[in-house]
Amino acid sequence: MTIELSAATLAAIDRESTAAYPEECCGVVLADGEAELVRPVPNIQNRLHAEDPTKHPRDARIAYFMEPKVLFTVLDESEKQKRPIRAFYHSHPEHGAYFSDEDKERALAWDEPAYPGAAYVVVAVYGGKVTDRRAYAWNEEKRDFLEVPLAPGKS
Repeated sequence: MTIELSAATLAAIDRESTAAYPEECCGVVLADGEAELVRPVPNIQNRLHAEDPTKHPRDARIAYFMEPKVLFTVLDESEKQKRPIRAFYHSHPEHGAYFSDEDKERALAWDEPAYPGAAYVVVAVYGGKVTDRRAYAWNEEKRDFLEVPLAPGKS
């Protein structure tokens, strides 16, 4: 399985990743026929950390939490306008493009993928520049999210 996202989509995710640096960005990619729509979602991790540092010990430099109201709006758009979720994405400032155990936990609901068919793209940003992008998808046989090739599709 290869995850194909358009060059324009990848460029938009890269721009958002560098603009958010040194903090993590996050968002959703929706399919709209042959086109893709990048929907950034604010990272509220700093707010959660400020409100309760015991419950949320990490800030937005090393964690993200999608703003629920904006995320709900994107999910509502996906459902009502029949725009399937192609991918979720987030960046890793000064860290590699790996899919962490926490990322896996958030992508699951009752040990099954919360959004079947959706990929997860992680972008590594070092010194304010994108250095790597990797995609992860659910592997039914392994019952886990595994790295899969990420290729630029049609623009």
